[in-house]
Amino acid sequence: MARLRLIVPILALAIASILVQGCSHEEQSTGGKIVISMWHPWGGTQSQAMDDIIKAFEAAHPNIDVKPLYTPNNLSNNQKFFTSVAAKRPPDVVFVDGPQVAEWAEQGALTELDAQVRDAGLGIKDYFPPCWRQNEYKGHVWALTYCADPNFAFVWNKKDFRDAGLDPNAPPKTIAELDQLVRKLNKLERGKFTRIGLIPWGQYGSANSLFTWGWAFGGSFYDPVHNKVTCDDPKIVKALEWMCSYAKEYNINKIASLQAGFGTAELNPLYVGKLSIGCLHISGIEDIKKYAPSLDYGMSYIPAPPDGEAHSSWVGGWCMAIPKGSRHPKEAWELMRWMCADKQGTSTVAQKAGLFPGYRKSPYLAKIRNKPGYGMFLRILEECRHQRPVMPAQAFYMGALQRAVDDATYGKKTPKQALTDARIETQRELDLVLGDK
Repeated sequence: MARLRLIVPILALAIASILVQGCSHEEQSTGGKIVISMWHPWGGTQSQAMDDIIKAFEAAHPNIDVKPLYTPNNLSNNQKFFTSVAAKRPPDVVFVDGPQVAEWAEQGALTELDAQVRDAGLGIKDYFPPCWRQNEYKGHVWALTYCADPNFAFVWNKKDFRDAGLDPNAPPKTIAELDQLVRKLNKLERGKFTRIGLIPWGQYGSANSLFTWGWAFGGSFYDPVHNKVTCDDPKIVKALEWMCSYAKEYNINKIASLQAGFGTAELNPLYVGKLSIGCLHISGIEDIKKYAPSLDYGMSYIPAPPDGEAHSSWVGGWCMAIPKGSRHPKEAWELMRWMCADKQGTSTVAQKAGLFPGYRKSPYLAKIRNKPGYGMFLRILEECRHQRPVMPAQAFYMGALQRAVDDATYGKKTPKQALTDARIETQRELDLVLGDK
């Protein structure tokens, strides 16, 4: 077990102890129940859904009370979590983003779950493989997948296709076909875009866009056997070169000018005719129902070059873990197991929160197989091969890849140089993390 790599001032420790006091150490309520604390990252409607899920759990487990605390997952609040672990006053259960699991485990902030997983008879057979792999690190299991995000469905506006004289029911299957369609979908007025067919780096962040297209081109981002960063793999370079071809052909400054008018919710560019083709997150199905119910759109698999990966996709999603020092690990595990690996629990989570379980035996999955939109995402999930690299410098890697895409698309560096720099920088950081025991 790697030691906890935290340098926290004494004052911060004292403040953190005060902040978390009472959040994780109530032994029993007046009814003799065990009270456990849980930190989760959701406000708004998802917060209400979490309250409903907890009520269902407590009804099935009358000996356990769960006290949830909304704690956003960001640099500031993550430090609060690490501080609570260092102060030996952590919550009993914490939500952790899939790419963060290896980092948090390496820092000594999580409890390994090998015994619990073994006793419950759980393994990769019970999960979509990328959902399981994101929680394994150095031969141990550190978390369970709470929800699985199949990234992404390829989506297009059928009205735009008809306006451009294209068959609205014939999505592109190859990158070459995609490029041809985009040229016909683009609309300019007085030298400015009023509609663009596709912005390859324009949805869900530059780094996630590179993962999406890099895997579609057949590339590899990481060698887990040798702990080597491989983002300058020739096929990843080829993917970024293709992304940059849009920046050059259509003038990235003109594209940026169009993007400045993009919005969210009902102003999503796909909904209002400013973007014809994109990648859709599973949450987009309900967003379209709410904000653009008349939108005529199609969904399919992401296109790929002939030497790439057909039906390429990758899995993201939130996981649940037991922090190092949890006062109630038995009850914490039961909450995790019920939400992440129980037929009733995973169905409750899916129905209340509208999220796909990573647990492939959940009855909910059979119910939505033929549901418009959701069935497509389920097929994507079932065929998915990838998750973001399981390595303890993931946050650094994401930043390096974002800089690489930005530098390349704006012509500051060639795609090859940008990705080589990202590899060198991330490898240096990874070596430092792995070498600091």
